[in-house]
Amino acid sequence: MTIRSSSVSVVIPSYNEKDNIAEAVGRICSALGDALLEIIVVDDNSPDRTWEIVQNLNEPRCRLIRRMDKRGLASALADGTRAANGSIVVWLDCDLGIPPEDIQKLIEKMDEYDVAVGSRYLPGGMDTRNKFRAFLSTIFNIYARMLLGWSFRDWTSGFAAARKEALLQVPLTSEGFGEYFVEWVYWCRKKKLRMVEVPYRYGLRKSGVSKTDGSLRVFLRLSIQYAWRVLTVRMGRRSATT
Repeated sequence: MTIRSSSVSVVIPSYNEKDNIAEAVGRICSALGDALLEIIVVDDNSPDRTWEIVQNLNEPRCRLIRRMDKRGLASALADGTRAANGSIVVWLDCDLGIPPEDIQKLIEKMDEYDVAVGSRYLPGGMDTRNKFRAFLSTIFNIYARMLLGWSFRDWTSGFAAARKEALLQVPLTSEGFGEYFVEWVYWCRKKKLRMVEVPYRYGLRKSGVSKTDGSLRVFLRLSIQYAWRVLTVRMGRRSATT
């Protein structure tokens, strides 16, 4: 795709990512060059003062949404994508487990598609986290495909590019954690948006502690939460988007 100058908004949520945020912003800028309109960092008032690092970056295309009274991955992405001004909106984690350079692979598809999703489960893709965590993710995605009746591979990717018009038709829900993605993909299909998956290699975060893998109790709670969201989506329920 030939991307016109300043047409891409990149949204990255952050919470206690002081060791990753500056590198993430720098690599996004380098990867997209003149095509980048803005990077929107949505920070939930991180105790480690990630927001202060963002404020002090010498990057005019980077803007901060510092949320004082709201928390959560899904709501951060909903706020960030709603605030985006680009004709193409991309979102990904800022922990560098997803290589920022792979954003280009998604936006190259936007001439032909409304939505491009990074997939760990296509040829050329891979989940390089510890084997047990990667295995559980694979099992969940099989479960999602079985219940939702579609051959889409990576229902929990969290790495996507979408035309702004597509996000107006199917905005991100503000409820929950990463399971928001299952619901969004499902309703994009229901709206008959043109969708494609693009392989990428998902790795370990560069620094810091994972919000999901750091505690077995949190991990089990989220697993139940994800499984329940698939069931509610299958029953046709849509979550709040504000």
